[in-house]
Amino acid sequence: MDKHVAVVGCGKAGLSIALALKAAGWEVGGCYSRSEESRRRGAQWLACRVFPSLSDIPEGATVLLGVPDQSLRVVDRELAGADPHLRRRVVVHLSGGLPSRILEACRLAGASVGSFHPIMAMPDPLTGAKHLKTTTFAIEGRPEALSAMKSMAQSLSGRFFVLSPRGKVLYHAAAVVASNHLVALLQDSQELLARAGVDPAAAFPAFESLVQSTVANVFSSGTVGAITGPVERGDLEIVKNHLQAMKRYPALRSRYASMLTGVIDLTRRRHPERAESLDALEKMAAGCHPSPAEDE
Repeated sequence: MDKHVAVVGCGKAGLSIALALKAAGWEVGGCYSRSEESRRRGAQWLACRVFPSLSDIPEGATVLLGVPDQSLRVVDRELAGADPHLRRRVVVHLSGGLPSRILEACRLAGASVGSFHPIMAMPDPLTGAKHLKTTTFAIEGRPEALSAMKSMAQSLSGRFFVLSPRGKVLYHAAAVVASNHLVALLQDSQELLARAGVDPAAAFPAFESLVQSTVANVFSSGTVGAITGPVERGDLEIVKNHLQAMKRYPALRSRYASMLTGVIDLTRRRHPERAESLDALEKMAAGCHPSPAEDE
């Protein structure tokens, strides 16, 4: 297929992907954005021309919509009303949480629509473009769009999987759990260290090697194989002590108890013979959530 893209919306995601594609031999025909500052940034980063309007995007270019999620419907309608080449166009957005069907106006106008989402954070275009060489892409959309996105993913890292439209939201929830929820759990860890009297300056780096080795174990052995700690060892008295010590901090205790049920589930898979003791521990965890009136 023709390796030719145009960028609409010059945010970090759009510029990162376009930069990486350009380095991989794709032609970036130009960029478009509403604001003058964004257009200037896009032209500078990509060393490309700025399209005066959406109607000036050349025929044959795959359009990358690098706009915020809340703007996708508006841009979809604008592109559908302006682009004379939509019947032969692939249009893909870069949102992790929205399916390709959000581009309804372009689809009805004849475009093949898709969603192309790299499973990584892109703090700036240069860093993002560099890290895209090793990332996996979640892709979803119409057949022609899937073909184009597979070609892009092959050019960047060779790693991708195809989602169904119904699976897109759950996929994004999975990514949030793996990223944002992990950060929140580490914050709880730091808070518990502070409550234990550890100097905050020492608390943050104290668990770095523990976290890194745990993550490495998960990706080498799987979640069931990597689970360790008092529940896996059967030291349930230790867990009871944890819950008792956290009674003064209901919010922290509640979140600990919620994650404890996940640890119990993994331990059940590894040690099905412990069902009775794990049932008792699960019942205890269920009683550790504060009432709405409680707070820390």
